[in-house]
Amino acid sequence: MREREEVFDHFITAVINTLNADEIYDAAIEALQDILQPDGLLLMMNQNTRHVFSVIRKCGSIACTKSYSVPTDSMLQELKDSPNLIMLNDTGKHILDLMTPRQRNWLNAEHITAIYTLKYNQVIIGFLYLAAHDGQDFAPEELRYLEKICYYSSYALRNANLYQNAYRASITDDLTSLYNRKHAFECIDHVCQHQKPSTLIVLDIDDFKLYNELYGAQESDNLIHRFAQIILQEISSKDIGFRFGADEFLILKAGTDIDEACSCCKRIVDAITDATPANTVWDITITCGISVFPDISTDAASFLHNAEQAIYYGKQAGKGNIEVYRPGIDERSHDPDIRAAYERVAPTIYALTAAIDAKDSYTFIHSMNVSKYAVILAEALGMNSNDIEIIRDAGLLHDIGKISIPERILQKTSKLTDEEYAIMKTHVENSTKMIRYLPDMDYVIPAVVGHHERYDGTGYPRGLAGQNIPYMARILTIADCFDAMTAKRPYKQALSVEYAVNELEKNSGTQFDPVLVKKFVELIHEGKISIA
Repeated sequence: MREREEVFDHFITAVINTLNADEIYDAAIEALQDILQPDGLLLMMNQNTRHVFSVIRKCGSIACTKSYSVPTDSMLQELKDSPNLIMLNDTGKHILDLMTPRQRNWLNAEHITAIYTLKYNQVIIGFLYLAAHDGQDFAPEELRYLEKICYYSSYALRNANLYQNAYRASITDDLTSLYNRKHAFECIDHVCQHQKPSTLIVLDIDDFKLYNELYGAQESDNLIHRFAQIILQEISSKDIGFRFGADEFLILKAGTDIDEACSCCKRIVDAITDATPANTVWDITITCGISVFPDISTDAASFLHNAEQAIYYGKQAGKGNIEVYRPGIDERSHDPDIRAAYERVAPTIYALTAAIDAKDSYTFIHSMNVSKYAVILAEALGMNSNDIEIIRDAGLLHDIGKISIPERILQKTSKLTDEEYAIMKTHVENSTKMIRYLPDMDYVIPAVVGHHERYDGTGYPRGLAGQNIPYMARILTIADCFDAMTAKRPYKQALSVEYAVNELEKNSGTQFDPVLVKKFVELIHEGKISIA
C-alpha cells in the first residue's frame, strides 16, 4: 500500500511541475505500470482533429497496426454518456461491438480488460486501453489509483493544452497562420547559436502600399493570405515560414543550397503570379533576398541584415528580382526621395505632355492647372512634403493616357457617343500602364487611377466609393472637375467660378468627398485658388 502511495505521490509531483504534454504522458504510463502491473497499456489522444485519436504511448501486449483511430459517432456517444471507466465484462462488451471492423483489426481487442475515457468538461480528449495481468480483473484498490491517475492526468493535460495554445498564438500571425516576427528572431537566433548551416530567404511584395491604396484593406489581406498559402505549399517540411512584416515574409531553410533557395523563390513567384486576379492594374511582383549562415553571414544579426540588403539591391535593379547576398555590396540609403525621383524622369514627363499638347493643347494646360489646384489643397490640408510632391506629379500625369485616344475623339466639339465615351474612359488605365514604365514614379498611380471615381461609387474604372477611393485621388477629382468647368473649350465657354463652386457643393457627398470640397471652396473664397 505504501509503495503504491509513493508511486502516486511521485506522479502528482511530476504532473503539477510541468506544462509539457509528453512529460505528463510519461508520468501517467510509468505510474500505471508500477501500480497495475498490466499486460498492456495503450493511450490514444485527440490531436485537435475531429474524431481522430492518435496513439501516444503503447506498451505490453496490446497490438496496434495503425497509428490512429476514427471512432464511430455511436461509440463516442456511448463513451460520453458512460462512466469514465468501463470494465469489459459481459455488460461492457457492447463498447467493442460499436467499433468498426477496421478498428477491431488494428486493435487486438480480445486482450482488452478495460477502457478509461479521459474527459475534460464532458469533452472526450483520449482513451486508455488496459489489458489486465494474465487476463484477471484489476483489484478495487488498483482501479481507484487508475481513476485518480487518469483524473489528474486529464486536468494536467488540459492545462498543458491551454499553455500550448497560448504559446502557439503568441508566435503565430493571425491572418496567415505562419509564424510571426517574434518567432522569426527566436528561430534565427537558435540556428546561429547552435551553428546550424542555414539559408534565409526574405520575400517582399513590391508596391504593396500602392496595392493597398488601390484595392483597399480587404483585398490586401486576401493577397497576403494567398501568398502565405503558396509559401506553405512550396516549402518543404523542414523549412519554416514566417510573416515578418506587413508585406514581407521569411523562409528559414536547413543547409546552404543556394540553387534550391533560388528555385524555391521562383516557384513561389510563379505561383503568386498565376493566382493574381485578372482585374489588377498591374502584375504583382516579388523581390527575394537570400543569405546563408555561416559561410557568409557569421551571426544572427548579419544573417538577417544581409538578406534584407539583398532585397534592397534587388529592388534597385528593377523589382521582381531574386538577389543573393554577396560580400562587398556597398551600403546605401534606404530613404526614398520623391523629388529626386521626379527630377530623373522630368524630361520624359515633359516629352509625353508635349506629345499630348500636339494632339490636344487643352490636355496639357488642363494638367498644369489640375496639378496647381491639387497642390494648393494638399498644402492647406497639412500634407507632408513628399505627399504634396506626389500630388503635384499626379496632377501632371493624370491624363497622360490620352496620348492613346484618337484625335477625332479628343477634339470632338459635340457630345461623345457611347462608343466614343467608352474609348475615352480607357485613358485612366492607359495612364497607369504608361506610368509603370517611368522609373520610381509608380507612387502616383493610386491618385491617377482613381481620379474618375465618384464618392457614391458610380464612377470608373472600378466603382470605388467613399473612403475606399485613394485620398489623393479624391483631391485630384475636385481639382480636375473645377478646372474642367472653369476652362474654355472649343465646344463650350468657360463657366464662372461661382457656378463651379455651386456645382462642387451640390455634388458634395455624391461625386466628391464632402470634407475636401468644403476645404477647396474655403480656399476659393480666401482667394488662394483662382483661375487665370
